[in-house]
Amino acid sequence: HTAAMTMKQINESMETMRKACAPKFDLTEATLNELKSGNFRPDANKEMKCYAKCIAQMAGTLTKKGEISFSKTSAQIEALLPTELKAPAKEVLKACKDVHAEYKDSCDKVYYSVKCAADFNRDVFIFP
Repeated sequence: HTAAMTMKQINESMETMRKACAPKFDLTEATLNELKSGNFRPDANKEMKCYAKCIAQMAGTLTKKGEISFSKTSAQIEALLPTELKAPAKEVLKACKDVHAEYKDSCDKVYYSVKCAADFNRDVFIFP
């Protein structure tokens, strides 16, 4: 049974994911920081969308088909998030779990699901 991570540990693992994913995409530091702060543009380009998918993949929240897995994400919330973030994070997950169904492309599916989460509750939104 893994103990929940502290915010410091979460931020460190986010940094690791960002360093692993960012070089694969043509994104400026400014754009990466926009995403980190939860500013997901509706008109994002393919690079931004597939970067979001790369992060979700590294976070262990995707199915083999490259879609966000409700059960995997739920398990990650339970295992890793500090207690005070668990309930609000699950609210977000519930609110956004069907967003992916509106899209065909897996980068779109992930990006708009994450955008939904950011728009739903910026306070508990964590993204590298």
